[in-house]
Order: sequence, then C-alpha cells, then structure tokens
Amino acid sequence: MIIKYITCSAPHEDVSHSDVLRLLRYAPQVEIGMQALPASMSTEKPRNKWFNGLLQLVQNIDMRLNVAVHVNYQWCDEICSGKIPGEIQQWMGMRRTFERTPVIKRWQLNIGDNTKNWDTRAVAKLISDHPEHEFIFPYNDTVRNKIDELNKTGVPFSLLYDSSYGYGKLPEQWNPPVYDNHMMGYAGGLSPENIAENLDKIAQQVPENYHMWIDAEGRLMRPGTREFDPQRALTYIKNTLAWNKQHIK
Repeated sequence: MIIKYITCSAPHEDVSHSDVLRLLRYAPQVEIGMQALPASMSTEKPRNKWFNGLLQLVQNIDMRLNVAVHVNYQWCDEICSGKIPGEIQQWMGMRRTFERTPVIKRWQLNIGDNTKNWDTRAVAKLISDHPEHEFIFPYNDTVRNKIDELNKTGVPFSLLYDSSYGYGKLPEQWNPPVYDNHMMGYAGGLSPENIAENLDKIAQQVPENYHMWIDAEGRLMRPGTREFDPQRALTYIKNTLAWNKQHIK
C-alpha cells in the first residue's frame, strides 16, 4: 500500500506556528488536520485568529504543505444542505502564492447520527463545483446508507474508516477499502507506539498499489490532557516513515 498522508489532527492555539510548520516540513506526506466548528472556530475566537495566521504562513511558503479541515456540527450540517458558511468560504478561496493551488485541499465532513440536513444531491453538487478540493466522509455503520447514495451519483470523494466513531479505540480488525474508486484512510486509536503494528494489520487488508492515509488525534495529546504534543506527533511521523521504508519494494 502507498501511504499518501500521515495526518496529525487537532493542533490548536496553544501550539506555536513554528512547531506546526516543523511537522509539515518534515516529510511530504505529513498533513495537519484542523477540527473546525463554530463554537471554537468562528471569527471572534482565538483559534480562528491562530488558524488564519498559520494559513497565511503556509500560503506564502514556496513548498506544498498539507493542511486539511475536519468540519463538525452546525458547519457540517450547513454544508450537507448545500450552504457553505462564511469562514469555510474564506478558507476554501485561499490560494498558494507560488502556484495558485488551494491552501486547504482536503475537507472532511464529519457526518453522523446528528447530521440533520443531509441532501445527497446538494453534497454531490458541492463536490462537482469544487474540483480542486478533495472531500472526505467517515465510514461506519451509522452513515453507510448516505455514503452508498453519494457513491451512486458518480462524484469523487474519499472515506475515513473509524469503527470507534471518533472515540479513539482500535478496532478488532481493520476493514479493506469499501470502494475500488474511492481512497480510504484509517483512524481510531493510532499512536506513536502502536503505529507500526497497525500498519502491518492494515497492509493485510489493502492492495499493494492502493493509496491510503492514516489519521491520529487523541493519542498525539500529552497524556492525561487534550493538549496536542508536537513531539509525540513527530514520533508518530518518524515511526510511520520507518515502517514505510522497510516495506517499500
């Protein structure tokens, strides 16, 4: 399998921009995943200011750095009904200074039990109207029917497999890709300490030439806190790259 992204999720304003940039520059596969919801990321919030400052730095660096946004709650509901919130519109419109590609390419819409306004046609149109962006959806038993409906429209999208529904628990067994034509990532309980053994298990389910990614969040935090730890994130990245080097043919 081919690891396209090594995603480190949920840094926030307590992490310096320089620490985030150090992670992003470490390897071309590294990606930062920012959790976005109006309670913490609307215009007047400190996290909004911190994130916009980070984006401006990324925008002007002559190097492609991977930033993703994971959209939650009310913002996710609005997008799934065909409306894009103002903050999201602003971020989607940002272009890199040196190559005019989107600063944020990947958008994960965290649909689930509480998604109120899912409209398959509206979501398919959103994807079609933004061909430069990649849209990601979680995949589990709760949202399977929605994803099957979206697949029938023929639009491109990606999936994130997390059997723990975002609770950071390792599955008993990782699933193979759901569709041949949609890239799938893997999340749930991944950590710097266990990433190698879990890549072994995922590799047993994924075709040799299949592009995929991994996403860690909770176990990148300092133990006993919700504080993103850049050093734990770096160890997770290094251990993933070491595994990848051993298994590349």
